[in-house]
Amino acid sequence: MTKEQKTLRINGIIIVVLGIALATATWTPLYPLAKLFLNLAHWPFSSAPEVADPTVRLLFAIGGGLTAGMGAMMWTIGTEVMPVAPQAGRKVILYSALTWFAVDSSFSFVAGSPLNAALNLIFLALMLGSLMSKERHVAV
Repeated sequence: MTKEQKTLRINGIIIVVLGIALATATWTPLYPLAKLFLNLAHWPFSSAPEVADPTVRLLFAIGGGLTAGMGAMMWTIGTEVMPVAPQAGRKVILYSALTWFAVDSSFSFVAGSPLNAALNLIFLALMLGSLMSKERHVAV
Protein backbone atom coordinates (compact mmCIF):
# COMPACT_ATOMS: atom_id res chain seq x y z
CA MET A 1 0.00 0.00 0.00
CA THR A 2 1.40 3.40 -0.94
CA LYS A 3 1.46 6.35 1.40
CA GLU A 4 -1.05 8.03 -0.90
CA GLN A 5 -3.50 5.14 -0.51
CA LYS A 6 -3.06 5.11 3.26
CA THR A 7 -3.57 8.88 3.46
CA LEU A 8 -6.72 8.68 1.31
CA ARG A 9 -8.12 6.03 3.65
CA ILE A 10 -7.28 7.93 6.84
CA ASN A 11 -8.56 11.27 5.53
CA GLY A 12 -11.67 9.54 4.21
CA ILE A 13 -12.40 8.18 7.67
CA ILE A 14 -11.91 11.65 9.21
CA ILE A 15 -14.39 13.13 6.72
CA VAL A 16 -16.91 10.33 7.36
CA VAL A 17 -16.72 11.00 11.12
CA LEU A 18 -17.18 14.75 10.59
CA GLY A 19 -20.15 14.08 8.29
CA ILE A 20 -21.78 11.83 10.87
CA ALA A 21 -21.19 14.49 13.55
CA LEU A 22 -22.87 17.07 11.31
CA ALA A 23 -25.85 14.80 10.64
CA THR A 24 -26.31 13.76 14.28
CA ALA A 25 -26.44 17.43 15.27
CA THR A 26 -30.02 17.31 13.97
CA TRP A 27 -30.92 15.31 17.08
CA THR A 28 -32.00 17.89 19.67
CA PRO A 29 -29.63 16.79 22.49
CA LEU A 30 -26.69 17.14 20.08
CA TYR A 31 -27.84 20.42 18.54
CA PRO A 32 -25.13 22.38 20.45
CA LEU A 33 -22.66 20.94 17.88
CA ALA A 34 -24.71 22.44 15.07
CA LYS A 35 -25.09 25.70 16.98
CA LEU A 36 -21.31 25.93 17.37
CA PHE A 37 -20.86 25.39 13.62
CA LEU A 38 -23.56 27.94 12.75
CA ASN A 39 -21.98 30.53 15.02
CA LEU A 40 -18.54 29.91 13.47
CA ALA A 41 -19.83 29.94 9.89
CA HIS A 42 -21.71 33.23 10.41
CA TRP A 43 -18.79 35.13 11.92
CA PRO A 44 -19.03 37.32 13.84
CA PHE A 45 -21.21 35.19 16.07
CA SER A 46 -24.77 35.54 14.88
CA SER A 47 -26.59 34.10 17.87
CA ALA A 48 -27.78 30.84 16.35
CA PRO A 49 -31.15 29.85 17.80
CA GLU A 50 -31.28 27.49 20.75
CA VAL A 51 -33.23 24.94 18.69
CA ALA A 52 -33.06 24.60 14.93
CA ASP A 53 -36.27 24.56 12.93
CA PRO A 54 -37.10 21.42 10.90
CA THR A 55 -35.74 22.88 7.65
CA VAL A 56 -32.34 23.65 9.18
CA ARG A 57 -32.26 20.17 10.73
CA LEU A 58 -33.05 18.62 7.35
CA LEU A 59 -30.22 20.57 5.72
CA PHE A 60 -27.81 19.38 8.44
CA ALA A 61 -28.92 15.79 7.77
CA ILE A 62 -28.43 16.20 4.02
CA GLY A 63 -25.09 17.99 4.39
CA GLY A 64 -23.84 15.43 6.90
CA GLY A 65 -24.88 12.58 4.64
CA LEU A 66 -23.15 14.09 1.63
CA THR A 67 -20.01 14.78 3.67
CA ALA A 68 -19.93 11.22 5.02
CA GLY A 69 -20.49 9.94 1.47
CA MET A 70 -17.54 11.97 0.17
CA GLY A 71 -15.36 10.48 2.91
CA ALA A 72 -16.53 6.97 2.09
CA MET A 73 -15.75 7.60 -1.57
CA MET A 74 -12.22 8.68 -0.64
CA TRP A 75 -11.71 5.57 1.49
CA THR A 76 -13.00 3.34 -1.31
CA ILE A 77 -10.80 5.00 -3.92
CA GLY A 78 -7.79 4.58 -1.64
CA THR A 79 -8.65 0.93 -1.03
CA GLU A 80 -10.09 -0.34 -4.32
CA VAL A 81 -9.22 2.06 -7.15
CA MET A 82 -5.69 3.33 -6.46
CA PRO A 83 -4.07 -0.13 -6.52
CA VAL A 84 -5.34 -0.78 -10.06
CA ALA A 85 -5.89 2.68 -11.62
CA PRO A 86 -4.07 5.37 -9.63
CA GLN A 87 -4.40 8.12 -12.27
CA ALA A 88 -8.16 7.57 -12.52
CA GLY A 89 -8.48 7.57 -8.73
CA ARG A 90 -6.57 10.85 -8.47
CA LYS A 91 -8.83 12.42 -11.10
CA VAL A 92 -11.99 11.36 -9.26
CA ILE A 93 -10.73 12.89 -6.02
CA LEU A 94 -9.43 16.04 -7.72
CA TYR A 95 -12.53 16.76 -9.82
CA SER A 96 -15.04 15.98 -7.07
CA ALA A 97 -13.13 17.99 -4.44
CA LEU A 98 -12.71 21.04 -6.68
CA THR A 99 -16.35 20.93 -7.81
CA TRP A 100 -17.61 20.66 -4.23
CA PHE A 101 -15.27 23.45 -3.05
CA ALA A 102 -16.22 25.85 -5.85
CA VAL A 103 -19.97 25.38 -5.42
CA ASP A 104 -20.05 25.26 -1.61
CA SER A 105 -17.68 28.21 -1.14
CA SER A 106 -19.24 30.40 -3.83
CA PHE A 107 -22.73 29.99 -2.48
CA SER A 108 -21.53 30.39 1.10
CA PHE A 109 -20.58 33.94 0.05
CA VAL A 110 -24.01 34.39 -1.56
CA ALA A 111 -25.65 33.18 1.67
CA GLY A 112 -23.68 35.72 3.68
CA SER A 113 -21.32 33.19 5.30
CA PRO A 114 -17.91 33.82 3.78
CA LEU A 115 -16.18 32.22 6.77
CA ASN A 116 -17.67 28.89 5.70
CA ALA A 117 -15.54 29.15 2.55
CA ALA A 118 -12.48 29.48 4.79
CA LEU A 119 -13.64 26.48 6.87
CA ASN A 120 -14.01 24.55 3.60
CA LEU A 121 -10.25 24.85 3.16
CA ILE A 122 -9.85 22.27 5.95
CA PHE A 123 -11.87 19.71 4.00
CA LEU A 124 -10.15 20.64 0.74
CA ALA A 125 -6.77 20.08 2.42
CA LEU A 126 -7.92 16.64 3.62
CA MET A 127 -9.13 15.73 0.14
CA LEU A 128 -6.32 17.10 -2.00
CA GLY A 129 -3.59 16.65 0.59
CA SER A 130 -4.14 12.93 0.19
CA LEU A 131 -2.87 13.20 -3.37
CA MET A 132 0.41 14.87 -2.50
CA SER A 133 2.22 11.73 -1.38
CA LYS A 134 2.10 9.53 -4.50
CA GLU A 135 4.74 6.97 -5.36
CA ARG A 136 5.81 6.30 -1.76
CA HIS A 137 5.21 2.84 -0.30
CA VAL A 138 4.47 1.97 3.31
CA ALA A 139 3.90 -1.38 5.00
CA VAL A 140 0.30 -2.58 5.32
